[in-house]
Amino acid sequence: MTIGILLAGGLSRRFGSPKAFAKIDGEFFYEHAYRALDRVCDDIIIVSRPELLSRFPTEYDVITDLDWIAGKGPLAGIFSGMTAKKADKYVVLPCDMPFIGPTETTKFVALADKKADITTVWNRNERIPLFSIWDGCIKDLLQNELEVGQLRVMKFMEKVTTEWIDTSEIHKDQHVFRNVNYPDD
Repeated sequence: MTIGILLAGGLSRRFGSPKAFAKIDGEFFYEHAYRALDRVCDDIIIVSRPELLSRFPTEYDVITDLDWIAGKGPLAGIFSGMTAKKADKYVVLPCDMPFIGPTETTKFVALADKKADITTVWNRNERIPLFSIWDGCIKDLLQNELEVGQLRVMKFMEKVTTEWIDTSEIHKDQHVFRNVNYPDD
């Protein structure tokens, strides 16, 4: 079973308002990400903040971080999603990458190394760790890291078998993989 974890709980300090509810092409950012995950996942969990829960339609499975790691960033959101629903694989996508669609997630999943603990993407300018696939077997290791206060995604990825796929293998336009940090991005 493959579960999608849609990260939609960031503080959006630079953006100025919750990114999940920013719009592009008439749809909320989270709706774009949800559709991209829906193509490759058996089920999807949206991880958000308590004050945003009522803004999502009731048909979505929306959770918040576990109490002991509430508001601690993307690793906390990923772990909370993994705890909410057991799966073999988790496809993670943050809501602030609204240009990634079903075609990109389908190609990404097809290219992923089934033996890697985490598969993620990079391009010639940067690593993009949050568009990723996580093996369910690393949940306990992730919990251990969070329990000692290690919250950095890249640092965690260095401790497990992480495969990096060049984004050009998924889509030629690198613009597709950027995250939107400002309203006019």
